[in-house]
Amino acid sequence: MTNPFEHLSGRLETIEDLLNRLLQQRSTAATAPEVGGLELAQEVTRLSKPRIYALVSARALPHSKRGNRLFFNRAELLEWVAAGNRGQNKTVASA
Repeated sequence: MTNPFEHLSGRLETIEDLLNRLLQQRSTAATAPEVGGLELAQEVTRLSKPRIYALVSARALPHSKRGNRLFFNRAELLEWVAAGNRGQNKTVASA
């Protein structure tokens, strides 16, 4: 008589192997600096194209320019977003 748990054990090992591979791929992708164009800036900041162009023009958004092309670094954009945290809500006293 065969052990019914052998089949389940084999399936669980397969799932563990797949998860380990996915985690390894994810960690290697996260360590590489990601540089992209306007689409990357929109993805990270959730701002519209005109707003991003306005912030770039005002030199308020971290970017690089090569010729007529704009480049954005994901880490710099995330730092820029994090720097915009307002902290705790402060109540204004009425006079």
